[in-house]
Amino acid sequence: MRSPISVALIILTLSILFISPVAAQQLQLRLGLMTKYPRLRSADFPLRYAPPIEVPVGGYVFVGGQNGSWFQEGQFSRLYQISLPNYDYTALNPVRSGGTVWGGAFNGTQLLVSGWGTDDDSPGPYIWLYDGSRVVSQNSLDDYGDASSWSGGDIFAASYSGREWLLSGLGSGALPGFSAGGASNHMALGVFNGASFTDLSSIVPDQQDAILYANAWNGQYWLVGGGWLSQGELFTLSGDTHHINDLLLQATEDISNFTSVQSIAWNGNYWLIGGMGFLAEYDGHNFIDLTEQLEYALGTSVIYSVNSVAWNGRSWLIGGGMPIAQLGPSHAWAVVFTRNGFHNLTSSLPISFSNRWQNSSILGVTAIGGTWVLGGYVGTRGFLASYNETSVTDYSYLVDNFTYVDWVSSIQALAF
Repeated sequence: MRSPISVALIILTLSILFISPVAAQQLQLRLGLMTKYPRLRSADFPLRYAPPIEVPVGGYVFVGGQNGSWFQEGQFSRLYQISLPNYDYTALNPVRSGGTVWGGAFNGTQLLVSGWGTDDDSPGPYIWLYDGSRVVSQNSLDDYGDASSWSGGDIFAASYSGREWLLSGLGSGALPGFSAGGASNHMALGVFNGASFTDLSSIVPDQQDAILYANAWNGQYWLVGGGWLSQGELFTLSGDTHHINDLLLQATEDISNFTSVQSIAWNGNYWLIGGMGFLAEYDGHNFIDLTEQLEYALGTSVIYSVNSVAWNGRSWLIGGGMPIAQLGPSHAWAVVFTRNGFHNLTSSLPISFSNRWQNSSILGVTAIGGTWVLGGYVGTRGFLASYNETSVTDYSYLVDNFTYVDWVSSIQALAF
């Protein structure tokens, strides 16, 4: 016979599931992990020393993700530093208990990795920052007094301005004055200078129960995007005054199928912005909708989502499939984009990756010199491969302990 507390928890769970799809997925993960893992004190885990970061000649790539299913009990983070020339890796440990790695960035001397974890006194979004010889910071955002609105949430993306990191993602709990439909979560935004954190979630325009999946810096301001399914969000944030410029109305008018933004990158001249079913270019003033050209190159109108975009100095690499943190039938794809148009790479990827009988998706791409690196999943296994315009190398066996490769990054590509 169930106790009154058990019955109350069941009723609460069902009510949240009907209120918000974002809250439903987050709740499944949180309840499972918090049941299995007791609250731990920071002092229980002394700082661990990571291998030195060496700016690669042949190429290191950092690969983050998890083992275990999204939003299910038994989810454990994974972070590898992989040497492509040597075909080997070093396993790092940003979160030693339940959690995941969603993203990160490099500022020239330090690597910041972000996601969600349960190591801290208050399980939730964490910052893992190290300088190549020691861990500089390994804390939940709850350790910073101004970060309370992120409690229980996730950091999905990070980028560096030369002065501070911008972190974006999902916050658990409605903000004061925000109670649309009884929403349980909110879009979360904040800056971290390596020592202190400032929560900016209250200035996010069109605040809703959604996720800020992507942000990037262009030397003057950040472009930040997110949303949930068909609802998109896009705005700029100045680096000095943290002034917001809401681009949602313009994006909705100029992009025929503007939905949740999943990826953003800058190439020195313009932004490339991808989301669920769309791809667009933005020069700081005007949008150019590239979705039809992409669909034509792929030979399909079902592109699922543009999950990751990266620039190598000459061309873009774009990868997609089912968006991150969402499950469903999906076939991964990848294209190269230049001013001459799109070139479909999907058929060049390892044969197992093109098997339409398995669900697959590209979730992260990056460039190391003249080589592209792509990460994602095929079936229930992590996927990792490189492409150098003449050949493809499958590195998936190096990430066989991953269920999903969520993020790939070259420290060369992200250095400020």
